[in-house]
Amino acid sequence: MTGILLLHPSRRLLAKKDNLFTNESLVPSLGLASVAAYCREQGLSPRIIDLRLGHNTPESVLSLVREKRPALVGITAFTTEISSAGVLAAALKAEFPDLTISVGGPHATILPERTLLEFPAFDAVVEGEGELTTVELARACAEGKKDFSDIAGLWSRLGEGVVKGPARPVIEDLDSLPFPAWDLFELEHYGKVFPLGASRGCPHQCYFCTPCYLGRKIRVKKHLKIVDEMQWLSGRFGVRRVQFADAMLGLLKGETELMCAELVRRGLNRKIAWDCETRADAVNPTLLRSMKEAGCQWVALGVESGNDRILREVVKKGENKEQIRAAVKLLKAAGLKTRCFFILGHYTETPETIKETMAFARELNPDALSFGLMVPNPGSELRRLAQEGAGGLSIMHDRWEDYQQFDFSCLQSSALPLAELKKWQSRCYFAFYSRHPVKALGLFLDGSAYNYRLSGFFGIMKMLLRNLRGKA
Repeated sequence: MTGILLLHPSRRLLAKKDNLFTNESLVPSLGLASVAAYCREQGLSPRIIDLRLGHNTPESVLSLVREKRPALVGITAFTTEISSAGVLAAALKAEFPDLTISVGGPHATILPERTLLEFPAFDAVVEGEGELTTVELARACAEGKKDFSDIAGLWSRLGEGVVKGPARPVIEDLDSLPFPAWDLFELEHYGKVFPLGASRGCPHQCYFCTPCYLGRKIRVKKHLKIVDEMQWLSGRFGVRRVQFADAMLGLLKGETELMCAELVRRGLNRKIAWDCETRADAVNPTLLRSMKEAGCQWVALGVESGNDRILREVVKKGENKEQIRAAVKLLKAAGLKTRCFFILGHYTETPETIKETMAFARELNPDALSFGLMVPNPGSELRRLAQEGAGGLSIMHDRWEDYQQFDFSCLQSSALPLAELKKWQSRCYFAFYSRHPVKALGLFLDGSAYNYRLSGFFGIMKMLLRNLRGKA
């Protein structure tokens, strides 16, 4: 059988710690599990190694490659992981120069040519959905091919240049895909939250987001397929909590309501708790009551800012404060716990607009919240503005591992220097949670995917206190 090794990199490859603060930060990769399941269905023999697990090292990967001689090594990477992936690929290339190594995920999909030029150990970029492209690439490698230019959805090296293969259509029928290959992970080393994808694609164009690497067209699993998967997770792996990996549930009201009714009919609402994200303009009392009855416990909303002008002219999500107020009120009335995501450092942000965000957070009074810092994500409208110097913004560097919303130093504003912005981040947290100490404690004791692992408590407190001292 054609062997394929799939890898999740770790910041330890850069002599840094993995930021495993939240419950969702250490879950097995849904992308790798999905690709591996399809590879296995197509007759390939996949293996998965997650280097974020402390006992897995580059040497253990090299040892496995020596023993198994896979036809292809595939690495997944978000922007914060792409440099680690490059280091891992370089280590493999040093010993196995003829081994084909591909990289996939949002960063490489948005910057395919740059990724190949920046990290010479990668041979190819799998663009977008990885299932079909990875299978075709693995088979080509097994046949000894080195020219991959005819493989759809693939960017690859050819001679001294980079070539793009034909465009690959998105997978229309998600129900045709097998359940993720969770059995290939060392599940005993992860938390208790499992990701579940109910849909793919996102039609929205939030100015701070990396464009959806799975495409803009929404494709949805049938409600019976979703419930079948949850029942399988419960029976096969003893899963007690699921996090929906997409934010479409509120928009797909009909399918979501059918899903909720089926969960109740099968009694799964008493076996599995679940968390999800949605938009403020996509909820209604009937839907939320159905979700609560079906086992939903937490719902997250992207509020982004408490300033009307920023919401209207900068964020442009089509939501306003009144809609957000109404959504939070409905969530509370339905008995659902609410988490609100705010971002600090928006284009045209000032101390006055941050104060409005602080006040809005107090008014909404959710069960939990977060104040992330603005990141110039690849492909985003915000990054373009910063590259043009609009509003005094400037990108400080492209150390991709630092492109995260908390402890970072990649974006600067002449109107709001980074050290001052970090002070505001700490002030926002302390201002809210000092008023709600029980909620602060719940952040580390509640099992929600969005809340924090107890092991991260001291690291988070250290960061926030350091920020208050003006240490950028």
